[in-house]
Amino acid sequence: MDVSMFFCGTIAFMKWKPKSIINKSIKDTSLEPIIEQLLLQRGFYTKDDIEKFFNPNFDNDFHDPFLFKDMNTVVKRVALAYKNKESIGIFGDHDADGVCSATILAEGLEKRGCEVVVYIPDKMTEGHGINYAAINEFAKKGVTLMFSVDCGTSNVAEVAYANEKGINVIITDHHNAPEILPDAFAIINPRIKGNAYPFTELSGTAVAFKVLHAIYSRLFPLEIHQLKWFLDVVCVGTIADCMPLIGENRTLVKYGLIVLSKTRRIGYQELFIAGNIAISPQRMPTATLVAFHVAPRINAPGRMSHAKHAYHLLREISPHEARTKAMMIEKYNNDRKIITEKITREVDLIVKKEFTTKSCIIIAGENYPIGIVGIVAGRIAEKYKKPTGIFTKQELESRGSFRSVTGVHIVDMLTACGDLLIKFGGHEKAAGAIIRNDNFDAFCKNADAFVHKLLPHGLEVARYYDHEIQLADISEALLQKLTLFEPYGEANEEPIFLLRDVVLADVRVVGSGQLHVKIKVSNVKQDQMVDAIGFSLKKKCDAITDRNHVNIFCHVQKNSWQGRDTIQLHIIDIYGILDRNV
Repeated sequence: MDVSMFFCGTIAFMKWKPKSIINKSIKDTSLEPIIEQLLLQRGFYTKDDIEKFFNPNFDNDFHDPFLFKDMNTVVKRVALAYKNKESIGIFGDHDADGVCSATILAEGLEKRGCEVVVYIPDKMTEGHGINYAAINEFAKKGVTLMFSVDCGTSNVAEVAYANEKGINVIITDHHNAPEILPDAFAIINPRIKGNAYPFTELSGTAVAFKVLHAIYSRLFPLEIHQLKWFLDVVCVGTIADCMPLIGENRTLVKYGLIVLSKTRRIGYQELFIAGNIAISPQRMPTATLVAFHVAPRINAPGRMSHAKHAYHLLREISPHEARTKAMMIEKYNNDRKIITEKITREVDLIVKKEFTTKSCIIIAGENYPIGIVGIVAGRIAEKYKKPTGIFTKQELESRGSFRSVTGVHIVDMLTACGDLLIKFGGHEKAAGAIIRNDNFDAFCKNADAFVHKLLPHGLEVARYYDHEIQLADISEALLQKLTLFEPYGEANEEPIFLLRDVVLADVRVVGSGQLHVKIKVSNVKQDQMVDAIGFSLKKKCDAITDRNHVNIFCHVQKNSWQGRDTIQLHIIDIYGILDRNV
């Protein structure tokens, strides 16, 4: 899944609302009121909770992988394969999480001398999940033990076929589990009932990492310290798949961003150069930077050509070859942007014409590339606040991706309509499905009825800000405290502040396209002033009647320019008080 799908586009919210003020104080702390309220809103009520949130510890916060009920079985089977020099197959997936999963498991096993065969499916022709062609390829190459990564929990028939071929299958996955599970040799999935594992929100890459950690701890304990160098891949897979950055994920990503800044991977290094991405030992990345600039590039080959190109980039050890691969991926990413914009505009016109009164948006088109339908679905769902499915229509069947909204578990919707689908699977907010074309209209009708029952009045189009502050509150001390909340992402969004009744002392248009503005925000006396930037906000600024009285919704951030760090507001929305009351 491409994380950028959840952040793209300019969104016009009907109204802003404050998050609830929690009338409590956190004992034994001396926190500023703003910071205390942000912590309370995130559910941290004790000093110990706050310490763990602000300072995650890899050793203490990293759960024992053997809490997975099948993990001992996995390690024993790998030990046997290692002893007997068996060929181990790894079946990946075609998105960033799948590619990252395959990368760390294959590399981790190969470093210890295991013979590994990797199979990355073609999204255009093979779809999602284990397939028969891959199993036949593994059998042909003498594979007797096969791992699936980031997929497999729903592949009952395919695992049975692998068993017939004499291949033991170990499933490592994180997707929702059906009632009937495959007859696999072992299944490592935090969402399966019966596990004692305490954290269910791991990415596919993180699950693969847990497997590798278990293998090393039992079979190669003297090398276990080397596993930290895989965290640069774990953090990208976790962020790319929009997993909540809380609990163990927060620990993995926080340390993973440090490793990413010092990455030894030539492929990453060349990707940063080709994409002009500011990551280095001197410039540690944020989760947001990874979400916008790294993850989409790892996803791009799978969307535009074949995900194997991203896998080979991450495994490349030759600087020359890595440079060539990175430049190719940069082109894929640029092409992906152009096609996505085109298809999104086309779909948006259809939505305005045909879906204004419907609860669910489902559209199929013959010219919608399968690689970008998920991104388009995400943009449309975000804009219209409705569950959205975009399908590529083929001769007999259509393949598509869904993105959902708060209040609708998309897998529940697909399950309710499952008798009309050939295949489906995914998460609460994102899923994929295949449907026969002669069932398409009936499916759309049933899906719309399902969503309407859950949200009879639709989803309220509103956005919430965390806290109201004054210009006088904005300081280096506040900024330093806010950095402790990072990494930001799903379930730990960057705080949004309201600055009420401030003055736009200066507005300048910046960037190409005449869309963005640089602003100096001040109080009425103009004795307090701070720089701000607003992306795609020029039209809103032009429409403000009185620039001496505006309300601003913003993030408080650090701006680094020519070696100098300053405070800068990132304006999300802006209204003139005479034009819009909040």
